[in-house]
Amino acid sequence: MTRTPVSRPVPDGESARIKQRQDQPEHLQRLLAYSRYYQVAHRWRRARALGTFVLAAAGPILALFIPATSEIVAAISAGWLVLGRTLLTWMEQRSTLDAVRVHELYDTKLFHLPWNAALVGRSPVPDDVAAAARHIKDDTDYRDWYSIDLGGTPWPADVLLCQRQSMVWSRRDHRAYGTTVLIAGVSWFVIGLVVALARDLSLADYLIKIFLPSAPAFLDSLDLARLHWHHATARQQVENKIHDLWQAYVSQPAGLTITDCREIQDSAYLLRRDGPRVPNIFYKLRRATSEASTKAGTAALHADGPDPGTTTH
Repeated sequence: MTRTPVSRPVPDGESARIKQRQDQPEHLQRLLAYSRYYQVAHRWRRARALGTFVLAAAGPILALFIPATSEIVAAISAGWLVLGRTLLTWMEQRSTLDAVRVHELYDTKLFHLPWNAALVGRSPVPDDVAAAARHIKDDTDYRDWYSIDLGGTPWPADVLLCQRQSMVWSRRDHRAYGTTVLIAGVSWFVIGLVVALARDLSLADYLIKIFLPSAPAFLDSLDLARLHWHHATARQQVENKIHDLWQAYVSQPAGLTITDCREIQDSAYLLRRDGPRVPNIFYKLRRATSEASTKAGTAALHADGPDPGTTTH
């Protein structure tokens, strides 16, 4: 039986040269553009978080030392809770959607993956991508984005390794951030109780002067912790699928297909679109540790994998 030739973006047995190509101007521009959109989304989240924090911190103080402000503070807290969970959340989600669509464009072009219009819609307009990228003047931190050692891993196995780095890195960040947020929220709640007991407040005074102004912050911390843990679990499931695909690839290199990688990419897109955000400062604080751990994990996979340059088809 004669095999019908199939057009491939990368020749059999060769890598996609992701490490070399990712710093080329067209790919770097897309990376900068989606990073810019994420920055805007983070700004809307910071605005919401800052208002919540100010009310949680200043509200009880005003209510305790200036009792006449109790009802005003309570009303402002309730109004901010509504505003934060409607308008500010909607603005954040809109910027996030712009970011994940350009993020998808970056990955698909770099990985030589087909664009899934049924899932993502139309490809972002180049003019908008260029305009967003221009807001980031220094691209030093964006070079060598996929920093793992791919060696001579052939396509599409090299794509799978990059997808794994992204998935593992994000999973660890989301789980750690969820824990941090929960600890902060519970600590603030306990501090409020201690203050109420120290000042011998009645239940009504505690609820009006301390709990109600702090409620938005406390509720946000519980919601965020739950969302981030749930998101980390979802990423863990995709990570497990990637591991299974890699193990199958080790046993039979020809069995890994571009369809497998496209399915992983679909999952990554949905997780980015629907998942909560990790603040940039938290990401930067953990960057060195996350990069080291994903590099070590990739090296371990290489140790058990087929010889570099193994023909996959």
